[in-house]
Amino acid sequence: MRLLPLLLAIGLLAGCTADVQPSASQATAPAGPRCIEKASSPAPASAAPGPALPAMALPCFDGGRFIDVADLGGQPTVVNLWASWCRECRDELPAVQRFAAAGKVRVVGIATKDRHDQAKSVIDEFGLTFANLEDQGQQFVIAASSLTSKSLVALPATLFVTPGGRIAYAYQGPALTVERLQELSAQYLGVS
Repeated sequence: MRLLPLLLAIGLLAGCTADVQPSASQATAPAGPRCIEKASSPAPASAAPGPALPAMALPCFDGGRFIDVADLGGQPTVVNLWASWCRECRDELPAVQRFAAAGKVRVVGIATKDRHDQAKSVIDEFGLTFANLEDQGQQFVIAASSLTSKSLVALPATLFVTPGGRIAYAYQGPALTVERLQELSAQYLGVS
């Protein structure tokens, strides 16, 4: 019984955790978004086409610390830019959550040009468990737009990022489905 308060305190102080995808036991009871640990080793050099992710720090949605977006390399990653006020974002977030729960590709959401409390209500409403960062000032969107041939300011937008940290494809269009996310991941990230 003496260890219980200590374990609870350690859990509260943990902040962003290393788990990006939920395990089978976590999938039954969403714990809310977590953040990403910095890659333990640098991402491998990539000959893949596309610009490198911009080097900039964004805060973990659940607080605690900042993540350098350039550190998202290291494994295939889908970066979904969304906002609570965006109807199509709200339409596609359940599909993004189901895709993330499959665990084949790391998924990171970036709540963009949104108030924290409004974005939190969407995270709670849809039971999002994939990692989320915040970009209230649209710094990431503006930097990524300058690197791709698309203006990512119009949401939703989804980036398919290679293990080398390169943007292989920037998707904007109708709300993504799980099937479309799988197709694009196979096409641009080699993950089926």
